[in-house]
Amino acid sequence: MGMQRSYRVLVHSARAVHPLVPDGIDTCLGLPRLTPLEQTAPWVLGAFDLRGELVPVVSLGVLTGERTPPAAATDLVLVVLAAGFPLGLYSGRPVCIEPLPAPRRGLAHGARRQGGIDLSRLRLTATDKVKGPDAETRLARFERRLSARALERLELRARRYGDFAGAPPPTTAAWSPAQHR
Repeated sequence: MGMQRSYRVLVHSARAVHPLVPDGIDTCLGLPRLTPLEQTAPWVLGAFDLRGELVPVVSLGVLTGERTPPAAATDLVLVVLAAGFPLGLYSGRPVCIEPLPAPRRGLAHGARRQGGIDLSRLRLTATDKVKGPDAETRLARFERRLSARALERLELRARRYGDFAGAPPPTTAAWSPAQHR
């Protein structure tokens, strides 16, 4: 994670661009098939397994008051570190990662945090004050434009991302040298 706190990430939502300075940047990947997470805030679209870790995916647009975006098979998820844990940021358009400008003289170190959303303080769980649809309904609303073929493509992606985790490939019936004798 040599990019810690030296880069700013621009994540697109339907009506805005959200500049963030995450603790670290892990990877950017095509939208995988998500699983709903119960008792989560409305901006949590779901989660997926990446290298054995459950990564919640949030929509910064929903967090800032936009409606739930419709998913497309071409959408992206940027996995960043927030408070030491992986967090997926949904983006319907390509994400921009750019170096932070050098701090000007006289500015405190905290002035480098250019971005309105502090990901380390982002609440993922629901509270009694937050009323709305359950996790299954939210995920269905998010995936409403995806065809069965697109959902299958997301499912295949999710399995492929698991292969990057170092999981051994499926074993085939192969003869060992001892069995050839």
